[in-house]
Amino acid sequence: MFALKKIIGSLLMPLPLSLIFLSLGLLLLAFRRRRPAWLGLGLGLAILLLAGNRAASTLLCASLETRYAPAPLLLSPDKPSVINPCDYVAVLGSGHGEARDLSAAQRLCDSARARLLEGLRIARLLPEARLILSGPRSSMTGTPLDAGSQTHARVMADAAVELGFPRDRILEIDTARDTAEETAALAKLAGKHRIALVTSAWHIPRAMRLARHAGLNAVACPADYLGRSEPAPLPDRLGELGC
Repeated sequence: MFALKKIIGSLLMPLPLSLIFLSLGLLLLAFRRRRPAWLGLGLGLAILLLAGNRAASTLLCASLETRYAPAPLLLSPDKPSVINPCDYVAVLGSGHGEARDLSAAQRLCDSARARLLEGLRIARLLPEARLILSGPRSSMTGTPLDAGSQTHARVMADAAVELGFPRDRILEIDTARDTAEETAALAKLAGKHRIALVTSAWHIPRAMRLARHAGLNAVACPADYLGRSEPAPLPDRLGELGC
């Protein structure tokens, strides 16, 4: 079921989905089914153009990123924060490369590095909290790895230590393969203790839904914002490709 879920999910990504509609449209055109053929071609082209345009992708990301407020910059006794009683700071996994000649921090992909930095910032605000890092034995590119490769949790832990965080405050979850398994593992580890849950801002709504389903006492701490930076003028953004 896990493999099937991943296959279906990858096919529903914008590029594969647009190629499916375009291929279906061409196939129907070959069989002289003109109306459904042009509909399939139009849908495929529209998905491709929208997904590849920076303005559209930024707007879509921003709609998700505004659902939860970021964690406070500072903690003050006069202004209690929802993260004050957190006993754990959990950073959900993302991806890394296998270039062993690079430091652990440099091996992390951009989203993993942004999540880890926010997790470290919050953990330093909560000196009694433990830092939980999650990620199985997998790479950013998904290529097969040998048995001696590091888990993503260990690469993040090594990066945290490189950045001055004490290793004895770090816990690792290295068997959870996706967000649902991560939140279930966190609920088992933390019990009823409150957790500051750190993940990408566009991903935090889904992560919080799964956390509630798992019975996790979580506080949303979004990081890795894609749509909250100062935007360029709209005409400039309409011509830019990529997210």
